[in-house]
Amino acid sequence: MKVTTWRHWPNIDLDADLLAESVIAYQDIHDHCFIKLSCNSNSVCSAFGIKRHFQHNPLGSVEKNSYVYNLSALLNDEKSPKKLNDCPQLLINIEAHKRVSEHPSSINKACFATVYSPLYHLNSMLGGTLTAAQLEHTPYKKMLSLLTDITAQYIDALLLIKNVRIYYCSFHASAAFCNYEQFKTLVAPYDEQCITQLTHEHHLIHYHCSAPIYFDFLDSKKFSLLSIDDCDDVIAIKALLTRFPDITFVGLLDKLLLPRQLKAKEIERIFSSCSRHLDFNRVIIAPSCTLPLSIKNNTLLKTCSIVKGL
Repeated sequence: MKVTTWRHWPNIDLDADLLAESVIAYQDIHDHCFIKLSCNSNSVCSAFGIKRHFQHNPLGSVEKNSYVYNLSALLNDEKSPKKLNDCPQLLINIEAHKRVSEHPSSINKACFATVYSPLYHLNSMLGGTLTAAQLEHTPYKKMLSLLTDITAQYIDALLLIKNVRIYYCSFHASAAFCNYEQFKTLVAPYDEQCITQLTHEHHLIHYHCSAPIYFDFLDSKKFSLLSIDDCDDVIAIKALLTRFPDITFVGLLDKLLLPRQLKAKEIERIFSSCSRHLDFNRVIIAPSCTLPLSIKNNTLLKTCSIVKGL
C-alpha cells in the first residue's frame, strides 16, 4: 500500500540549505512514495512586513487576535512587494526545492511544493478575520489581484525545477465562509488564475472540507491527486473517486488511526474494512501536517510501516 507523510519546519524555513537538508533527512527515514516540502502559510505576508506568529501553530499563520493591517496602506507602500522577486521567503522555498531535486535520494521521486492560495495570504493579513462580504470591496480585490499574480509567478518558477509538483491549498470555502454563488464569483477565479499552467499528471489539490461547493469547480484536467481534511468518511471518499475516475485520493491515516496508537491487528482490521469500499490502488495513505505533538516520530514510522505492508 502506498504511504506518504510530511511535516512543517517553521523554525528553519528561512534557510534554504537547512530546509532542504531537513526534508531529505525526513524522507530518508520514512522512504515514502513522494516528498513534500512544506513552507509556512505566511511566506508571502512576511514580504509586506507582517510578522509571523507561530505559538506552536505548524502552519505559522498569523493569530486571529493579531493586528489587522490596512490593505490600502499596504498597497500604497513603496516597500510592499509587487512581484515574486520581492518575496524573500518564496525565493528561499524555490532554492530549497532546487537542492532537494538535485539530491541523489530524490532521483525519480516527485517533490511536492506547498502553495497557499491568494485568499490564504489575504486572511493572514487580516489576522484570520476575512469574510466573503469584504471581497466585494476595492482594496480587497486589488490586494487579491496582486497576491494572485505573485502566486502564479511562484508556481511558474517551481515548475521549472526537475521533479517538482504543486500541492495547491485552496482557501476554506465551506458554507460557513460563503455560499455557492459567492464561491463561484469571489473565490474560484483567483484559484483558477493561479493554476492555469498545471496539467493533470503532475499535481495535487488540497481542500479543507468535502463541501460540495468545492467539487463543482474541481478540474480533473489540472490535478491527478486530491486531499481533504475531513477524510474519515470512507463512503464519501468512494463517491469522490467514482465522480473523478482519473484522481488518486491522499489521506485517511490521521482520521482513522488517531488519537491513540493502535496495535498492528487493529490497523489491519481498519484497512480491511476500508478495502471493501475503496480501491487502494487509487489511495495514498497519509497523515496531515497538523498531527498533534503527542504523536512521536517513531509511532508514526511504525504505523506507516504496518500500513505499507498490508
